[in-house]
Amino acid sequence: MSPRPRSYTLTRPIRALLLLAALVLGPALGGTAAAQSRDVEVGAFVTGLRDINSNDGSFRIAFYAWFNDPAGSFDINRDLWVVGNSVRIDEVETEPNPAGGSYTFARIETQVDQEFDFRHFPFDRQSLIVRLESVEGVDGLRFIPDPDGARISEYLHMAGWKVQGVDLRTAEHVYDTDFGYWTDPDTAFSQIELAVNIDRVRSPVIIDDFLGLTFAFLITSLSFVVSCTELGLRVGMNTGALFAAVTNLVRLDDAAGFKPEFGLVDRLAFLVFGAIVTSLAISLLTNRLSKHGADHEAARHRANWLDTALGIASIVTYLALIVWTLAAAV
Repeated sequence: MSPRPRSYTLTRPIRALLLLAALVLGPALGGTAAAQSRDVEVGAFVTGLRDINSNDGSFRIAFYAWFNDPAGSFDINRDLWVVGNSVRIDEVETEPNPAGGSYTFARIETQVDQEFDFRHFPFDRQSLIVRLESVEGVDGLRFIPDPDGARISEYLHMAGWKVQGVDLRTAEHVYDTDFGYWTDPDTAFSQIELAVNIDRVRSPVIIDDFLGLTFAFLITSLSFVVSCTELGLRVGMNTGALFAAVTNLVRLDDAAGFKPEFGLVDRLAFLVFGAIVTSLAISLLTNRLSKHGADHEAARHRANWLDTALGIASIVTYLALIVWTLAAAV
């Protein structure tokens, strides 16, 4: 019997290598194919917005949302998570999209936790955001805004607020947990942020919300008209101004719902309180100077002149700071 050809003995390791490559690369290639993400277009039409509650930081929103899936496999009950409390999804309809895939339509109502920004209260602007998140990671499903964006009903009105507009934004969110599901804890989930931008309705009279602070500042200013020798009267005027300022501050803090971190109200109150304290300090200083010296008339004259100069300087300085603070906020 003739020996086997040399070429036959060489094909055995080659076949083994090819089989090994198939075993190694096959799952990787299959995983790459499975990881192909599909884009689902999301649009929204806001019909209701109410219960804007700064006390617990929440609001309630109702809107219609639609999802265009080119793959035709989107299931709103399986693939969507609304980031909110007491979520209600109804009027769900799914039908073929004339352009291919599926079109899903639903009405969503939810109460959302909101971190309000009251730094410029009562001239604040808020962006009320509700987040729609994919249950799959971004490798499987990604939300993108509908080209027509979002709209808001012309019948939507809120007492004390004016709606400026609505828009859709995309985002990705990573949770620092795998939820016990043996998945990568760094998995990102696609989100659509529906943002409703609102402004607080402003009074035609800009000082309407600050009447107490305004009169406190005026009383403090008028105290310099009184002679520095009338210390009791001036202290009484500044004490009344202090009570007016405190009352106005408490009322505004109650209206805001919580104590903002050194917001506009606090800055204005700080300046008015500063003016009151400065006025009291000047009154005490000039009253003492008016009683020093052998010539009481001359001492009184010098003290009144210093009192007027310091009073004008302090009032003008505080007034400029108040106007600048208001202008920056408005």
